[in-house]
Amino acid sequence: MGQRAKRTTTVTVDLGELKGPWQAWCQVHGITPSHAFRNALRQAMDQRATKAPVPRSRISPKRERATARIELNLTTSELAALKKMAGHEGYVPTKWLVAMVRTKLTGQPQVGQPELETLARSNQQLLALGRNLNQIAKVLNTAPQNRAAFRVEVITELSRVIQAHTKKVSDVLRGTVERWHLQ
Repeated sequence: MGQRAKRTTTVTVDLGELKGPWQAWCQVHGITPSHAFRNALRQAMDQRATKAPVPRSRISPKRERATARIELNLTTSELAALKKMAGHEGYVPTKWLVAMVRTKLTGQPQVGQPELETLARSNQQLLALGRNLNQIAKVLNTAPQNRAAFRVEVITELSRVIQAHTKKVSDVLRGTVERWHLQ
């Protein structure tokens, strides 16, 4: 049996009583102990220091009723700005704040009324395209001799519209995430 070559990039450190708190800190920050240690070394050596990733919480997948409350004190001008911004984005201020918190916690988009309306219109267009494609497929399957009746331009246009739909949906979802400046 051959000997395995020893890894030359591994460092073993006896953390003693720090091991438990270190592992807990790493878990809270969603980072492996090795990655966190490398970051600490980079910072200590003042090289390529990278931030630990923003921790994301796992929210229960089942529907929960929101019953927990928090009080938030704002200045009059902050409240006015909040109302203006929330209204512009199709929210009442409380729902806007909840959407912001949920997006920050989970990293998942929260859509408001304008986004929902955009997605609904987009889905109506996609359903119409689906019907057109079904009609084309039916003709092609029942009468292969009619293949020449369908110009490549028609199918190319349908493909273009589907791609535009996909881009629109992606833009809406990206916009909801970027609204809260997520990374």
